[in-house]
Amino acid sequence: MTEKNSIRVAIVCEQAIYQRGLQALVLAQLALQLVGAARNAAEALQLCRLAAPEMILLDLNRHPGNWQETIRGVQRLLPAVQLVLLTEVQDEAWVDQEFAARPLYRVSRDVSEDELQAALTQIAQDAERHRVVQARFAHKLDPEPENEAEQRGGISRNEAMMAREMVMAGKIQADILPEEPPVLRGWDIASRLLPARDTSGDFYDFIPLGERKLGMVMADVTDKGMGAALFMALSSSLIRTYAARYPTLPAIALAAVSERILSDTRGSMFVTAFYGVLEPHTGRLVFANAGHPPGCLISTRRGKESIDHLRPTGMALGVSEEARWKQKEARMAPGDVLVLYTDGITEATDPNGVFYEEDRLLESVLRRMHGTAQQILDGLLEDVHQFVGPTPRQDDIALIVIRREE
Repeated sequence: MTEKNSIRVAIVCEQAIYQRGLQALVLAQLALQLVGAARNAAEALQLCRLAAPEMILLDLNRHPGNWQETIRGVQRLLPAVQLVLLTEVQDEAWVDQEFAARPLYRVSRDVSEDELQAALTQIAQDAERHRVVQARFAHKLDPEPENEAEQRGGISRNEAMMAREMVMAGKIQADILPEEPPVLRGWDIASRLLPARDTSGDFYDFIPLGERKLGMVMADVTDKGMGAALFMALSSSLIRTYAARYPTLPAIALAAVSERILSDTRGSMFVTAFYGVLEPHTGRLVFANAGHPPGCLISTRRGKESIDHLRPTGMALGVSEEARWKQKEARMAPGDVLVLYTDGITEATDPNGVFYEEDRLLESVLRRMHGTAQQILDGLLEDVHQFVGPTPRQDDIALIVIRREE
């Protein structure tokens, strides 16, 4: 099955380690395209609105609690979605009682990896034939030989190879991105990456540095597909390397990264990047911006709105051997909010081709200034979704929201 015809899958799982395992299983399936993962009910509903998955793998790893309402909410948003529940034995009674008449699949959490892969293969085939059936996999199913599946599905060897390479690239990216934002006393941090495809050219990172400092990266590779994914992996690794070498000098770190990109790669790809070093105990932020959309430092102290745009201090990385970057400084007071983002937000378009732009981003954040970082982030993404409407999303979205607690 080609990427165009693959089934769009989202994962909902509270446990980070188990979520990563499910992501790897989905990425290994040629018939499936991973469009995102969520950790709770609110994120699951938001992911449904933003990515419109055709299948949702929902891990019920705890007592049902409010999962019933989550499932109902998902099915209200996406009536035709293929919902796959991973359940414990003790969950079976309430699942049967609550959802006997609803179109869903149920898979035991006790199945092996091979059994789950086989189950997902079967469900994808059912989805492709536009049939909704209820099923439970309690015995081992032998996966179909790869070459036979390719022949019957009309996939050429080159297409299959490219799909596997995309899977590998996706796994590389999954291992690079932080599982969770850092926890700092007196600070509230939230982050999210929403790829438009299997892989993303956008990325963010949090880098622990010595002397009570935290490095923060928001970056965007100017290309799509597997090449951008691998270039992203290289760029991320280089930034981490030189951030550790120059923990108080973001501009020098970016210069070293750019030099290595130019010497170690060929081609026309480059990367825009914001890299800042935060001192949590003082609120001091030293940063350099390599051609990236400006970070927004927002304050509402004494009832007055103040917005500091952390604009580019040099060109993108990997463009010119002569490039240099300046280093600037900002300070975050209690109650201030910093928003770092990629242009997938500001360049999102509505059905008439109108851009979302920075003004709408700022309005969204200002309405939620007294909320948590996660509430600000979720609200902004929801506003983007409402603005875009049915228009397919063409670009990746990466977002970090940092709030200094009052």
